[in-house]
Amino acid sequence: MNRPIIFIDLETTGLSKTQDRIIEISLIKYENGKTIDSYYSRFNPNGVPISKEALEKHKISLEDLLDEPLFNEKAQEIVNFIGDCDVGGYNIWYFDLPFLVEELLRANANFNHRNRNYIDPFLIYSKMEPRNLEAVYERFTGKNLSDAHSAAADNGATIEIFQKMCEKYDLPKSNEEIEKLTIDRSSYVDLGGKFQLNKDGKIVFGFGKHKNKLVADVYSFAPDYFDWMMSGDFPQDTKLIITKLISRLSVRV
Repeated sequence: MNRPIIFIDLETTGLSKTQDRIIEISLIKYENGKTIDSYYSRFNPNGVPISKEALEKHKISLEDLLDEPLFNEKAQEIVNFIGDCDVGGYNIWYFDLPFLVEELLRANANFNHRNRNYIDPFLIYSKMEPRNLEAVYERFTGKNLSDAHSAAADNGATIEIFQKMCEKYDLPKSNEEIEKLTIDRSSYVDLGGKFQLNKDGKIVFGFGKHKNKLVADVYSFAPDYFDWMMSGDFPQDTKLIITKLISRLSVRV
C-alpha cells in the first residue's frame, strides 16, 4: 500500500547547501489524490545574507524575516510532520532534499532520508519527454534523425530545431535578446564562474571557502590559494584569469 507523500518546496538565501539557509518551507501531505494536511513556515537565516539572484526570485528580504524563528527552533516540527511518509517535489532530488537534509543535520534533528520513496515530477518529465537531440528533433520536426551522433547530422538537426523554436516561441529577433532569455553571464569573469563580479563590479570568488570574498582581500592573506588553483584541476580559461589577477594584484602588494 502506498504511503502518503509529503510534497516539499523551499526558498533559500542562495544555492550553496553548506553556506546558505532555508528561509521558507511548504510541506503538503498528499494521499489518494487529495491534499489532506499542510505545514508552512518562514525562518530567520541568522545573519546569512540573501543573494541577489535569490532575492530576485522569491522577493523575500532579510527585513521580512527579522521576527521569524530560526530553523533549528522548528526542525523537529518539520521532521514530525514528514513522519514516515514518502517525499515529493519538483527537482527535489537535486535541490530541496539535500538542502533540507543539510539543515536538519545542522539542527541535530533525526531524519532518516534513506527508507523512503521519492516522487520528482521534474525527473518524471525528463524521463517521459527526453531532452536528447534525437527526441527533441522528432518533437519539433516530426522526423527521425538519421546518422545521429555524427557531427554534421547533429549540427544540422540543431539548426532545424532552432528554426522551429523561433517560430513556436516567437523568439526575439536579435541574438543578444535570445541569449538573455536563457543565460545570465553578466557577472561571470571566467566561463566556469569561479570568479564573478559583485554588485559593486569588483571580482570575488564564486566558489569554495572564500566564496563572495574579494579576490584582492584573499590575495593579501592567502596568496597560496591562487597557487593551489593553478596546480589544481581547473579549466585553462580559469587559470588564464588567475594569471592575470596575480599579475595585477602582485603589483599592489
